[in-house]
Amino acid sequence: MRTGIIICSNSPKWEPFFVQISKGCFHREGDGELRYFRPIDGDIPTLENTTELDAIICLGSAKSAYDDDQWMLELCEFFRSIANTKLKLFGSCFGHQLINKAFGGTVTKNVDQGFIFGADGIKISIPEDLGDSAISMLLEDGTSLKMLQSHGDEVVTLGEGARLLGSSERCLNEVVLVRGNILTMQCHPDLTPELMMTNIWPAISGRGAVDPADKDKVEAEMAHLDTYKCLDIIRAFMNGQKISRGSI
Repeated sequence: MRTGIIICSNSPKWEPFFVQISKGCFHREGDGELRYFRPIDGDIPTLENTTELDAIICLGSAKSAYDDDQWMLELCEFFRSIANTKLKLFGSCFGHQLINKAFGGTVTKNVDQGFIFGADGIKISIPEDLGDSAISMLLEDGTSLKMLQSHGDEVVTLGEGARLLGSSERCLNEVVLVRGNILTMQCHPDLTPELMMTNIWPAISGRGAVDPADKDKVEAEMAHLDTYKCLDIIRAFMNGQKISRGSI
C-alpha cells in the first residue's frame, strides 16, 4: 500500500512530531514509501499528484478548521474532488474536522466541555441501511473503542453525504463516514499516552486549557486503550479489505 500523509504544521516542534507518529502508525513492512504533503508551505495534494497512492491521511494540527486560510480551502477542494473515487481518505482530529467542513459540516470550539484531553469510550452505532456494507464489517454495531482524545474544537453538524458511526460522552460526532471512501475520527489513533503527556500536556496545562492538578487522573484514564484495534480498522478501510469481526 502507498499512502500520502498530510502534515498540517510547519513549526519546528510539531512538524517532526507528526512525521514521527505517521511512520510509527501508518507504515508497515512491504508498504511503499510514505509521501508527505505540507499544504501550509504550498505542497497541496491534487488528483494529479496522488495517482500512485492508495490512501491519504490528514492528521492533527494546532490550527482551527473553522478558519479560512488559503491552504485549508485548497485542501477542502481536494477532499471534495476525491469523494466516491477509489482513493481512500482518513482524517483524525483536525483532519476529521477539516474533512467534514469540506462537505458542509460545521466546526466550532467545543460546545460544553472546554478542552478535552484524556480517553473516552466511543460507542459504535451503524445506521440500519449500512448494516450489510463493508464498513459494518470493520466497525461492529454496539461495540466500543476506548481512544485517546486531545481537542479544543469539534464537528457540531455533519455535511452532505456524511453518516455518523460513533459517539462518546464528550463528543457527539466522533466517527464519520463520508461518501463511502472517506472515514474520519475525532480521536487520536496516532498517539500514545506517553506522547500525549510528554508533548501535549505541558503546552495545554501551561496555557490553562486544562488543570495541572488533574494530571494523575488523566494518566489513569488512559489505561486499557483500543488503539491497535483502531489502527487495524483504519488500515483495513484504506486497503479496501473486509476483516472478520473476530479478528479485531
